[in-house]
Amino acid sequence: MEKIAVVTDTGSNMSFEEGARLGIHVLPLQITFGQTAYQDLEEITTEQIYQRLKNKELPKTSMPVYSRIETLFKKLQADGYDTILGVPLTSGLSTTAATMQSIAQEIGISFILLDCFSTCQIQKYVAIQAKKLVDEHKSSKEILECLQPKIQNANSIILVKDLEHLKRGGRLTPMAAKLASLLKIFPILQINQQTNGKIDVFDKVRTEKKAAALAVDTVSEKLAGKEGYVYVIHSDC
Repeated sequence: MEKIAVVTDTGSNMSFEEGARLGIHVLPLQITFGQTAYQDLEEITTEQIYQRLKNKELPKTSMPVYSRIETLFKKLQADGYDTILGVPLTSGLSTTAATMQSIAQEIGISFILLDCFSTCQIQKYVAIQAKKLVDEHKSSKEILECLQPKIQNANSIILVKDLEHLKRGGRLTPMAAKLASLLKIFPILQINQQTNGKIDVFDKVRTEKKAAALAVDTVSEKLAGKEGYVYVIHSDC
């Protein structure tokens, strides 16, 4: 029988305390302001990030420190695990998955990537469900067969209220941002398996109210007559 460890990162919004309670190993992403890099949730809090954003500071995010991943994987191997099930931030936004695969290959432990093609609550949901299936003594193949259809049917819709952040991050030109603000155009974004885990434009509407209504209608239509989960995620909204 496989001994499987579930590993995720703080892109899932899972705290180290919650991870320890659930038996999920959590690696901190890096948050960089200027020339200083911080270990997410260890050296900088979400509230501190929001405050710096309000001060017009633009952070950069990057994968967990290489040595942290390597140290964790070697410890899991020493503890008798023969398989690591990785649920990192989607490979469409981060190189974490590729680095995990490379390290696992180097040290000689089986690594299975479960790409959620998203982040935040969907990533967290997949990690938690994976651990529940591990605890039910399911094989890695059975876990993939169970969770991949859920991932295929998942979607994240993003309402962008502050176009300045997109402009500063280079995802929107200054002229386009100014024009969108003047015309009260609200872009609606999405990230899912169909976008290969990359943020893409879903639609554009006039006014924030119409954007919110379209998001709600989209979710309602998707779940019509079905059971499912809806998570509302915000960035200091």
